[in-house]
Amino acid sequence: MFPPEPEARVRRVRSRPLPLLIAVVLLAAFWISSAGLAAWETAHDTRAGAAGVAGITFWTAVVALMLWRVWRGGPTATALASRLATLLGTVFCAGTVVLTVLLFTGPPGGSAARTALALLPALLGGAALLTAGLLLRRL
Repeated sequence: MFPPEPEARVRRVRSRPLPLLIAVVLLAAFWISSAGLAAWETAHDTRAGAAGVAGITFWTAVVALMLWRVWRGGPTATALASRLATLLGTVFCAGTVVLTVLLFTGPPGGSAARTALALLPALLGGAALLTAGLLLRRL
């Protein structure tokens, strides 16, 4: 048969920690939904042409490279992604809460409840970003 491989040549595959997997999936899902909404708006805007598509493509490549580097264990990319996700998650959550409070303190007879329900995706996106940022901070 074949001789056994020397120990130095055996390559061990290191699995990724679960918080890293969850954080990368949350960040990717947030970006895919954001880029999808931007593409939807670009497709339905007569003034936005190739510049809108180029911007979406460029930033998608930047985010994909950053997430790939986070997945591979880059300390700088992980720290940057953690800080950005925590900051943007806090801004999304706080902004959504402030907008909801402002809607309900407005004049009566408006459609505050329906509009506040429309802000729910922003709150969920902010919570996802905040969760991903906190998970990356613990690595």
